[in-house]
Amino acid sequence: APAVEIVKVQAPGTLDRNAIIDRVAKAMSDTKTVQGSFTQVDPSGSPSNGAFYISRPGKVRFEYTKPEPIFIVSDGTTVSIEEPKRKSYDAVPLTSTPLHLFLRSNIDLRKDGSVADVQTSGGNYFVTLVDKTGEAEGKMILQFRQTDFELLGWRQIDGTGAETRVQLNNIQKNVSLKPSLFVVKDPSDAGDDRR
Repeated sequence: APAVEIVKVQAPGTLDRNAIIDRVAKAMSDTKTVQGSFTQVDPSGSPSNGAFYISRPGKVRFEYTKPEPIFIVSDGTTVSIEEPKRKSYDAVPLTSTPLHLFLRSNIDLRKDGSVADVQTSGGNYFVTLVDKTGEAEGKMILQFRQTDFELLGWRQIDGTGAETRVQLNNIQKNVSLKPSLFVVKDPSDAGDDRR
């Protein structure tokens, strides 16, 4: 099959790449806290949903309710993944996940060189972020509404090319969030041994 070449065309009157990157960075830096709901589709096409909370710098909580409860929590240093039904718990450094690319407090996307691509489509900007240190594999493609640079969701592509899509809804910005939302707790610390 012939190779498909993607040609990027910039419509007249649209912002240039650097202006988009700067506006995206400012919109993210100006948003200290966010809460709302999300819908996620994993690489196999299975949907899940729940609530999310973000507190910059570095803190995030995803509470999956369907199809089963899962808690992904970052306290700014560590990301924990707890699946109570499976009695499964794991923790990894935040810097080893693509989440840290947009959870930082002072975001200077042009200076840090993490932007690999910027595209415009259907009234949205798509900004592709990669970890230049190589610690976090894969990339994140953040989706922003063109009119106000609201973060609408992202596509996370891991090192194998598998893609997870997350769509954000009912977004409330700069709200008061309880610090307890972002506490990483290993359930085995409660005295029971992990199996």
